[in-house]
Amino acid sequence: MSSQAKGSEAKRGRAVPVNSGGRFGAVVRRVLPALLLVLVTVSAAALDAGGRLRVQGDFEQDEDPRGRMTLNAWTRLFPQLQGEATAELLIEGTAIFQFDDFAAADLEYLTARVALPGVLGEDSVFRLRGGRYQLRDRVGLIVDHRVDGLGLGVDYPRVGVRLAGGYTGLLLKQNSSIVMSLGDVTDQFDEFTTTAPPRWIGQLEVDFPELFARQTLVLGGIVQHDRRSGEEDTVDTQYGYLGLSGRIAGGLYYQSGGVFGAVQRKDASPAVDDVSGSMVAASHRFVLFAESLSRSVFTVRGLYASGGNGDFEDYTPITSVSTIALAPVPTADLLLGSAEYTFRPFFRSQSEIARNIGLTAYGVALFDSDPTADDAYHGTEAGGRIALRPFSDIGGSIRVGAFIPEEGDVTVRGRVEFSTSF
Repeated sequence: MSSQAKGSEAKRGRAVPVNSGGRFGAVVRRVLPALLLVLVTVSAAALDAGGRLRVQGDFEQDEDPRGRMTLNAWTRLFPQLQGEATAELLIEGTAIFQFDDFAAADLEYLTARVALPGVLGEDSVFRLRGGRYQLRDRVGLIVDHRVDGLGLGVDYPRVGVRLAGGYTGLLLKQNSSIVMSLGDVTDQFDEFTTTAPPRWIGQLEVDFPELFARQTLVLGGIVQHDRRSGEEDTVDTQYGYLGLSGRIAGGLYYQSGGVFGAVQRKDASPAVDDVSGSMVAASHRFVLFAESLSRSVFTVRGLYASGGNGDFEDYTPITSVSTIALAPVPTADLLLGSAEYTFRPFFRSQSEIARNIGLTAYGVALFDSDPTADDAYHGTEAGGRIALRPFSDIGGSIRVGAFIPEEGDVTVRGRVEFSTSF
């Protein structure tokens, strides 16, 4: 997982003086030529290239099946820099085929990265990246999405600081997962809209690796600004977050995160009142690795997201929070508990194919954010998955889950996945 920030714009036609004797001047003199070198140098550079093909089919009881195929091709250039400095240029394209729906091509990534050790101190590493890259928070509750922007950071042995920022409105809508408002949903079905929801996202994150007893602390803040016109509904959000993770004992690890945020919803219709308020979310996960027990992994998770029925508004992340359920899970007014067990029953086999068979069983229970309210329990999904990776570059899986609601009929869902790399 990674992060970084938005650079400021200088006024047009006005030079910005730099103290050539200072530390900032040293950074500028080294970073700018390095970035130019990454962007324009192909000769005298190492080259790596490859691709991935992914096919996914989703099935739901009494519904038509849905299929999606994604083809990625990428190349990486590694220009030669002086000393221990490193640089990389990643270019990745994507072709998406949604069966019986649409076909589209997108520029997945165009990212230039530079790492400069020692420019801000003997033990420092200054990092800069720009272009189209992935922006995410370390607690997994706010955003995990591509942006067009700039990020920078500096790492020391005991602390790391990152600034990142970018814009999402130039991405292809079929390759975007941002759904924060009714306007975002409407755009998905509007044939005249081709780009993703237009939002500015800025991030500041500080982490303290192994701060005490091998426990890592993360603090951060994210601001999201909706760039739709005043004639449309808009949603602006701000988030502050804290995460703590590490090893408890033996093969037992944990990861905890909490978010306190604010949301402002402005309706284009004067007849509808604007809404603003605070929101919260939290996640806690235990993971136990038992290598001697058929490579077993036990995972238990609790997830909470506020609802608009008390002191808080509906929790509104930029991208939805991932869960193991096949059933659609709301990102607001939610209390979730899940358990998952994965193991390799034939990991001692002489056959490489048999050794790479993985089995998973899981269960997910869904409630409203207030579990004591009437009709708070929604239901439970129970299911399993079998995965096979006969070779390092070919794999697939079959997954089936049954959602058992508090009232109504059981719904069975399934997913088949195949992937290969070249």
